[in-house]
Amino acid sequence: MNARNLVIGVVVLALLGVGGFYAWTHYGPGAAPGVSDNPALAGLPAPVDDPATKAQEGDMVLGDANAPITFIEYSSLSCPHCARHHKNVLPEIKKQYIDTGKVKLVMRDFPLNGPAVQASLLVHCVSPMAYWGMTDQLFATQDQWVNENSAMILAGIAAAAGINGQDFQQCLSDKAMKDKIIASAEQADKAFKVDSTPTFVVNGIVIKGEKTFEEFAKIFDALAPKAN
Repeated sequence: MNARNLVIGVVVLALLGVGGFYAWTHYGPGAAPGVSDNPALAGLPAPVDDPATKAQEGDMVLGDANAPITFIEYSSLSCPHCARHHKNVLPEIKKQYIDTGKVKLVMRDFPLNGPAVQASLLVHCVSPMAYWGMTDQLFATQDQWVNENSAMILAGIAAAAGINGQDFQQCLSDKAMKDKIIASAEQADKAFKVDSTPTFVVNGIVIKGEKTFEEFAKIFDALAPKAN
């Protein structure tokens, strides 16, 4: 079993045993070198030609659905690298690119351990309007709930969002949503060979690991003339 399939196996096992706790230090190196005729994209792999590069039904999308650049993020809510991206980089991307209609963000699940699975199930329990706020809150409080007692702490966060204990337990037992999360991980593996978080896909270009706002801006700006 190769490393990528091992990670997918961890995701599936975590979903089958939501109370389990697995190591979450699976963060890969930067994007592999590739060929591009645009100097601004030098060192990045060639775009993947797959339907998964587009927003799909059921995706959580932030920004104008017609934005020419699709910025997909595969993340685990227990991933500290993902948390730093959401705290330090995404706000500026939102301000300069998402809110201006240039980019749309598509969030997809790739939980790496039991607590992350529970957190993913929780964010999908709130309304679509509350999804982004809950996601930000879980990243911001990551050090509090990523432990063996994650369910108890997440239950408190859920209660503050108006989800009572019984409803929270139903969230954790939602087989349809677990299947959807498994499908998200399997799609990530098949289409983009995702084996770490965060992994980003920008108009088909796979980018692994944390990047600065300036690095993303360079990519967005390079793709903008060709986006349509």
